[in-house]
Amino acid sequence: MKREGLVELLKKFEIFTYCSDKQLEEISCFLYGRTYRKGQQLFTVGDPRERIYLLVNGFVKFEKSNPSASLAYADYISPNTLFPYGGFFSDKEYQYTAIAITDVELYYIPTFYFEDMVKQNRKQLIFLVQKLSSLLHLHESRLQTITNSNAQDRVIHALSYLMTDLGVKEGEDVVVCCPMTTTEISKISGTSRETVSHVIQDLKKNNVLSFASKKITIHDEDYFNKVGGNYFS
Repeated sequence: MKREGLVELLKKFEIFTYCSDKQLEEISCFLYGRTYRKGQQLFTVGDPRERIYLLVNGFVKFEKSNPSASLAYADYISPNTLFPYGGFFSDKEYQYTAIAITDVELYYIPTFYFEDMVKQNRKQLIFLVQKLSSLLHLHESRLQTITNSNAQDRVIHALSYLMTDLGVKEGEDVVVCCPMTTTEISKISGTSRETVSHVIQDLKKNNVLSFASKKITIHDEDYFNKVGGNYFS
């Protein structure tokens, strides 16, 4: 991509809105483009934390489990998102494995350069702190739903999380374009696949959502705002 195109691309990422065009031109010199096929790993737990990524197209999944695989964590990255936010100015290694769950187009920037740049830009640094605070609140809320809710409620809260974090407004609906299966939702909610299927069937019957071809379409946004949305406000 030409330098002008890279400058416009950077403007799509909120953290770079605090940079002048001249600064963006300088940053673009440190951008490197990559593509990944579905299923490829971008990095794994323990790899040197050498790159900060800018996702342009596609979806990426973060995952981590304990040695016995009895406990697992999953999170999802949507387009026009910088990642990973965790570990700035401290971690030398990645704490999660990142996997392309669709074909992916992205750019990366060397971690040392990005962190030095942020240190010199007060507005960027404040944005970074606020973003980390928001992510902390989101994950604390997710943890609360898993430990304090019954199985069906956990599925509802998981769907609410997906709507809030990955949903895109399309007319009267909210569409989660990130590919989802009942197995994936069961991992997020800490329930069985059978429970997820049962809850989704009930929601489909009541026209709350549609679920086809791994795509969730929310028809009744208020339902999740009332039932589960308060956990993610």
